[in-house]
Amino acid sequence: MDEEQKLIKQISKGDEEAFRRLYDFTSRSVYQYIYSFVNNHETVEDLMIETYMQVWLSAKRFRGDSKVLTWIFGIARNLTMNEIKKKEYRYSELTNLESQKAEQFKLISKNESDYLITMALKKLSIKHREILDLLFIHELTYEEVAKILNIPLNTVKTRIFYAKEKLREILENMGVNKDAFF
Repeated sequence: MDEEQKLIKQISKGDEEAFRRLYDFTSRSVYQYIYSFVNNHETVEDLMIETYMQVWLSAKRFRGDSKVLTWIFGIARNLTMNEIKKKEYRYSELTNLESQKAEQFKLISKNESDYLITMALKKLSIKHREILDLLFIHELTYEEVAKILNIPLNTVKTRIFYAKEKLREILENMGVNKDAFF
């Protein structure tokens, strides 16, 4: 049993210190995950509170079929997707990067390339952005992603293929040479 599973067992018995430690271990990843969808710190804070309140209330029901972080991501995902549906978030607050020439991007610094990828990711559909985020940012396995999204493993593989293709296309439309990133 790993450290996080031990903490969940303690939390299920009402151990506030264990809850605080689990929060310290997992909150940064969960925050980044939620923020990648709602793009608003106040909303993320609200969703974090709801997520960890659910963790506290549901700890007794954790079966151990997955990693604790995978389980928490599942809770955060459900709450975040409900919030997105409720508020109908728009991700089109992007500058007109498409019109800029490829020459402008030849000597991209690390921060600039991160910025371009972030802008490109925001242009992806939620399901494609989410799959790339879980796999590459949070470094979850395909199996863990399938469990969080409640989809078959082959669907994860298919989505990742199409998400990468779409991301490549968006970057090319932004004037970024595909060899710069891939």
